[in-house]
Amino acid sequence: MRWLVFLTLLAGAAVLILFTLFPSLDLTITAWFWDKTTNSFPWAGTGWGKMLRQAGNVLPWVIAAPAFAALILKLLFPARRMFMPARPALLLALAMALGPGLMVNGILKEKWGRPRPVHVEEFGGQKAFTPWYSTAGTCPANCSFVSGEGALGFWTVAPASLVPGPLGPVALGAAVVFGLAAGGLRLAFGGHFFTDVIFSGVLVVMIIVLLRWWLFDRRGAPTDAEAEAWVARIGVALHRLAARLWRWSAATARFLWRQASRLAARYLPRRGAGL
Repeated sequence: MRWLVFLTLLAGAAVLILFTLFPSLDLTITAWFWDKTTNSFPWAGTGWGKMLRQAGNVLPWVIAAPAFAALILKLLFPARRMFMPARPALLLALAMALGPGLMVNGILKEKWGRPRPVHVEEFGGQKAFTPWYSTAGTCPANCSFVSGEGALGFWTVAPASLVPGPLGPVALGAAVVFGLAAGGLRLAFGGHFFTDVIFSGVLVVMIIVLLRWWLFDRRGAPTDAEAEAWVARIGVALHRLAARLWRWSAATARFLWRQASRLAARYLPRRGAGL
């Protein structure tokens, strides 16, 4: 993982410096995929492009599904053993939730304000281009910075980091290529700029590295048994909270029913007597 961290930080620093000094490079790269004669991004309309995009969106969720299922079942049934080791399940689920979920789609894409290539004037849209570092764009929501599908593709670094032995670097390299391909396809479709893709990868990979350090690599990192015990304790706490909410709801319902019954007993007979 150290070589991946080094290359990720190096690539991120290089892109940050270069595209801050020359922000129009984003427009130059996007223009490679723009057809002036048809005023469109031709790859966006191809059947194979749509198929690859769908596959790139589905595959990470297929890989992550067992981890989410294992954790949810453990929360529902804290006394039962998880059907997969706890630390890998936590790594996959937390990386998905914090990376593509919270940081990318929950915060950056909603708050950064950068219009997508298809929305800027240079590519047939009506909005002004904004560089990656500007949050003053006119996009109201689900904006260009950073790439959500790129982040989803780079999430595959998480399961790849669990591959042992000499196949580990191969799996990590394949995951990075997959992330670049997923984000690059969105670039070719006019959905994102180059910096959107690169910074989505830097963000997600660094989140995965931190989670791996916390769960596996640091001194005093938990065992799978200890991590499973954490999840079990959270499940027990949620069960107790649900029980308290149920008792409170039941007590509230009984109180409201009694009040309604008293009001009915007080006023309904009088109305009936006047008929």
